Amino acid sequence: MDYLIACLIMGLGIGVDVAIATFMRAHTMKLKRTVVIWVVGVTSTHTLFPMIGYLLTYFSLQALPVLTPIIGVIAFMLIAHFLIEELRAYKEAETNAASQQSMVGNTSLISFGLILAVSWDALWSGPAKSAQVLDWSQWMIWLSFILVGLVVLMFCLVSLFIAKKLTRLMPSANASGYAINSARLKSINYGLWVQYSVICYFGLLALFRYTFSSSVTWVYILLFSFLLMFILLKVIQTKVVTVSYNISNH
Repeated sequence: MDYLIACLIMGLGIGVDVAIATFMRAHTMKLKRTVVIWVVGVTSTHTLFPMIGYLLTYFSLQALPVLTPIIGVIAFMLIAHFLIEELRAYKEAETNAASQQSMVGNTSLISFGLILAVSWDALWSGPAKSAQVLDWSQWMIWLSFILVGLVVLMFCLVSLFIAKKLTRLMPSANASGYAINSARLKSINYGLWVQYSVICYFGLLALFRYTFSSSVTWVYILLFSFLLMFILLKVIQTKVVTVSYNISNH
């Protein structure tokens, strides 16, 4: 059960990222061929990139065990860098939304470059994932990548289905378009909270397991991560509201 929960948590962090990217770009996927390219592309990259990052970390630790504390710091710093950049982008998106500009108006065509662009962060999760599998056997580790891939695929398909359904229910009239964007913004905000929290959890896990050699229960680390991301997102939202209020008064 612990093994399955661990795989689901990893799949959740990566899958929500895929779901949000799919949700934002679903309106550009008119052809079945485009849908297949996107689904296969993001599912494959979000499954293989963590595996590559994990293998690099695994062989580094096997060759030089003395690097273990340093690997923990590196994994944490990679995750921290990613989250800082994401939170900056989130702040800009919230500011644009407060100014009645849509953060979901991205009309980028589906391409291999775009798929890679939304997948690079999955590569950084590899070193952090290695801290999760310290007590696993080899077959459990390799099976976990397949299970995570299936979870990511499910998130991608469900997100695409919901986005298409929402578009059909609300035609592209002005009022309906605003309603679609509002619904997307709300779901994206909740999704980002889950995504950032799980990714933060893996960064903290690597720091605790590798650098501090701590055996603190993973549940406590996960709960702390969710609380930390909730506070940070609320602080950003409060600042955006304050700035928007000051601008409107002037």
